[in-house]
Amino acid sequence: MEGHIWIESEGLGKGSTAIFMVKIGSIPERLNESKLVFMPKVPPNHGPTAFPGLKVLVMDENGVSRKVTKGHLVHLGCDVTMVSSSEECLRVASNEHKIVFMDVCTPGMDGYEIAICMHEKFTKRHERPIIVALTGNTDKVTKESCMRVGMNGVILKPVSLDKMRSVLSDLLEHRVLFEAI
Repeated sequence: MEGHIWIESEGLGKGSTAIFMVKIGSIPERLNESKLVFMPKVPPNHGPTAFPGLKVLVMDENGVSRKVTKGHLVHLGCDVTMVSSSEECLRVASNEHKIVFMDVCTPGMDGYEIAICMHEKFTKRHERPIIVALTGNTDKVTKESCMRVGMNGVILKPVSLDKMRSVLSDLLEHRVLFEAI
């Protein structure tokens, strides 16, 4: 069974919303939509949006995080390549990838080292993908370290679909995004 799950929160003490999508198969032909009143409609702000064909590379050693991130990006129309290691990220990254989302806490070569290597690999700024850290770390040291190695942004996990849509828009418009940590 395929699906996605994520949790959104407005902050401490304000409650949380758990969202999940499960692919359960097709509806038998003999049923029509009017009989399926129990099936919720997807809210308008959760539909596909205008990033068709945007090539994105996602590097995360955690398979669940990788799949959830991919699910959001695919839902938004992106062409996603997923890798699970820093070495694979450096090998696969090309100037066709417009954005690279990477976990900064990885075994071996961490996200900071990968960012430095990406700058060496893509010496011309216009050929270099936008590099964004995905992290659960909320300390300022993480944000400062990301900026120091030339990342274009850092966003906190977990990332909701709406947050990913907003992040992509901001990144493509300004080439930089640093969430308040």
